Amino acid sequence: NQFYWNKPEKEFIKGMLFLNPQSYGPRIETYIKELLEFTKVKAKDNHGDLMNSIVNLFYEVKVSLLTPINESLNLVQIRLWQNNDYYICVAYDLRCISNYRKYLFLLTHDEMVEETKSATAAHGTTKSNENNENVELRFSFNCNDDDETFVRWKENYLIEDYEEIA
Repeated sequence: NQFYWNKPEKEFIKGMLFLNPQSYGPRIETYIKELLEFTKVKAKDNHGDLMNSIVNLFYEVKVSLLTPINESLNLVQIRLWQNNDYYICVAYDLRCISNYRKYLFLLTHDEMVEETKSATAAHGTTKSNENNENVELRFSFNCNDDDETFVRWKENYLIEDYEEIA
């Protein structure tokens, strides 16, 4: 698997531009896992994606690449019933490569519960999800300073780099 694993973050992320979200998502998650020295969590364990085994904390990872065509952080398949401690939500801004940056947000599980009060079901219809207690949610917001949610997220959840994650 030669997807720039040994490259600096910017170069690695630029390489992801050629992939669709279903392909780049797992690769970036693996990159984050390696960077943080976390372990992968099995889906059947319902604890999110990654674990910091030193302090026994669980993390769900959500990633979007911002481009001139997609300016949104898209949070899809949010499973609030899972027993995870934090959400790592990152938007890599590739709208202008010379101004590359990342927006790295760290939310507690309770904060994500609050943030998703206006979220919609990621799959199915309203009727089909009526009696389903485990509905996967989705929501998104534009990563522009004229978007209220983006501004609020920067004020409340933005961290500078991965080193700030326990």
